[in-house]
Amino acid sequence: MDVTALSLLTKTAKTRLRNLRAQAKLCRKQFSEEAVHDLRVAMRRLLALVDFLNFFAASPALRKVRRSLKSHLDAFDALRDTQVMLLETGQRLTQLPEIEPFHCYLQKTEKRLLRRAQKDIEDVDNIYSKPIRAALKSVEEMPVDLFSPVDDAYHTVLSRLAMVDAANVATIHRVRIAFKRFRYSFEIVQPLLTDMPEDLPAQMHSYQTLMGEIQDAEVLLRTLEEYTSRTRKDGADLTPVRQFYEQLHRERVDVYLQNMDRVHSFWRATPDALFPWQEEAGARLASVEETPAETDTLCEEPTVAEQPVVSGDAPEEVATPTPPDADVSAESEAPQPDAEMTETAQAPSDGDEFASAISQEEEDRS
Repeated sequence: MDVTALSLLTKTAKTRLRNLRAQAKLCRKQFSEEAVHDLRVAMRRLLALVDFLNFFAASPALRKVRRSLKSHLDAFDALRDTQVMLLETGQRLTQLPEIEPFHCYLQKTEKRLLRRAQKDIEDVDNIYSKPIRAALKSVEEMPVDLFSPVDDAYHTVLSRLAMVDAANVATIHRVRIAFKRFRYSFEIVQPLLTDMPEDLPAQMHSYQTLMGEIQDAEVLLRTLEEYTSRTRKDGADLTPVRQFYEQLHRERVDVYLQNMDRVHSFWRATPDALFPWQEEAGARLASVEETPAETDTLCEEPTVAEQPVVSGDAPEEVATPTPPDADVSAESEAPQPDAEMTETAQAPSDGDEFASAISQEEEDRS
């Protein structure tokens, strides 16, 4: 592996390990929705790095790290989902008063999950640094292409995208899982893509959010169904709530289906292909280069005055008028001769034409 690639991976590993420790420390102090979200993102980014290294140098130690990270993520999934639903239902209390019993149920669920998560978070990052450093050392001498793991992750995204079925929302969720892995892998090699559009990471985040909003609505509807099937004292009719979120869910699915093909602008289709932004730049350059050629074609035929006189023969059908002088003016006032005499007088001789053309040439040079 060249020095640049090794340096990039080493820097990424240090940054992601440090970020995970910082987010875990913050989450131990306060289990807010934002803190839990940031911790889960830090875990997923480190998991992407583990998968990245595992692509080149698989080892039992890396697999152990992966299982540990997945276990923590699964433990926080229910808490994160509950907190997202709390934010959503809290914003709808005025618009949908019927949602209040469900909102209170979510508050109780959050407290229970917080107690469980606080125990789980204590051992975060106890076993991660050493296996990752060992993996970095093992790939140090390997001739690797850092884009290969990203190509592999992107291929999985495209494969799942081809199987998307509007009637089966689970197919969109599978694209979302694959896209997360691709996006966090892309972030590792991002410093090497010096010619990419500046807003590409933001575009990818926006694309992932479209699928995330579908999943949030899906989880809320499922949780609402579980809640309504329970024996409840409030006896509230949650039909309007269910209908509202079913409509919201359909709208979000439609928006994603309209934008799903945007994924093709994020990465190259095959390892030997150009990146989409490079193809666009090449097309623009080709368009600019064609424009002068078209202009030259239009101006290719010179004017009569620019045609050079190659020999002593006068140019055909070209007569260079002599400048008017006093004699000509006087002639114009004289009585007009007949047609035959006029043609003879106005037709210049070969010598006159030649001298006139040379005079015109010298005038052009000056």
